[in-house]
Amino acid sequence: MNMKLKTAALLAGVALFATSASAETVLRLGHVWPESEIHAAAAKQFADDVAAATNGEVKIEIHGNSTLGSDRELLEGIKFSSNDIWVGGAGVLSTASEAARIFTLPFMIRDVNHYNAVYGGPVGGEITKRIRDESGYEVVAYWLRGPRWLTTKVPVEKPEDLSGLKIRVPDSPVTVQSWNQLGASATPMNFGEVFNALQQGVIDGQENPLSLILSSKFSEVVKYLVRTEHAYEPVVVVMDAGRLAAMPEDQRKAIVDAANGVAKAYASDEVQKGEQTFVKQLQDAGMTLIEPDKKPFQERVGTDFVHKTFAPVADLYDSVAAVEAPNGQ
Repeated sequence: MNMKLKTAALLAGVALFATSASAETVLRLGHVWPESEIHAAAAKQFADDVAAATNGEVKIEIHGNSTLGSDRELLEGIKFSSNDIWVGGAGVLSTASEAARIFTLPFMIRDVNHYNAVYGGPVGGEITKRIRDESGYEVVAYWLRGPRWLTTKVPVEKPEDLSGLKIRVPDSPVTVQSWNQLGASATPMNFGEVFNALQQGVIDGQENPLSLILSSKFSEVVKYLVRTEHAYEPVVVVMDAGRLAAMPEDQRKAIVDAANGVAKAYASDEVQKGEQTFVKQLQDAGMTLIEPDKKPFQERVGTDFVHKTFAPVADLYDSVAAVEAPNGQ
C-alpha cells in the first residue's frame, strides 16, 4: 500500500472512530445514597434499561453516595453540566420552584393509594408543568418512597416532646418551617453528614423513610423509631427540560419510558415489601418503636398552617386533598 493509500485509510479509520464515539451520548447521574438503598438499585436499573433501549447510544454513568455532591449541589449541577440527571427526594426542588414546595407538606398524602392517584394523575401533571415553567427542570418520573419516620435519641410521643430537639431535615424551606412549627429546632444538613452528627451529638434526631434509616445504620446512633409517617415525599428523576427536549425523539422516549418502567415498578414493589419488614429489622437492631397519636401533630401543621405559610401552593394542596384514591381510600 503506497503512502497516499495508507494516509487515506488512516483518515477513514479516524473518521469512523470519531463518528462512533460521537454517536454515544454519556449522561452523568448523581444521587446521595449508598448502593444498598432501594432507589440506588432502581437508578442502576434505569441506566441499564436506557442503554438497552438505545442499543448503547445513550450511556448513563451512575455516581452515587454523594460522590458528586449533596442533593442540592446535584440539582444545581444539572444547570452547569457537572451532572445531567439527578435522582433524589423531590423536596429539594423547592429551592428552585415554588410549586415544588407541595412535595413535603406534612400529612398531605394519606396512603400509598392516594400517592399513586395524585402523582399518576392530572394533579401530578400540573405539578410537573408548574415546576418546568418556574425552574426549567423536567421531572421525568415520580418513584414511590415510603413515608418519612422520625428517629430520635429521646422518646417523642407528642409535639411538646420535640421542644429543644435539633432534628436534621433536608435543605427544604417547607420541611424546615414545618418542623419548627411542630416544636423542634429544624437543622438542615447534607445527608452524608447525618450519621456522624448523630454520633457526635450535634443533632438529636433525623427523619427519613424506613429504607434509608435501615441502610444508613442509624440504629447504631439513635434509639427511638417514631411512627409519624408525616410525609410521602416522592423520589424524582430530574433533567434540564431544554436538554431533554433537544435530544433525538427516540433517545428522549427511551429515557422517559425507562424512568417510568421497570425501575419505577421495582422501587414501588421493594418499598411496599420493605414496609412490612423494615420495622422488625430496626427493632432487632436495638431500636424502640413508638406509635404516637398523630392527631396532635397533624393539627399543628394542617390546612390553616399551609394556607397561611405556603399560600402559593395552597391551591395545589387543596387539589391533592380532593383526589380520591381507588377503593375510596
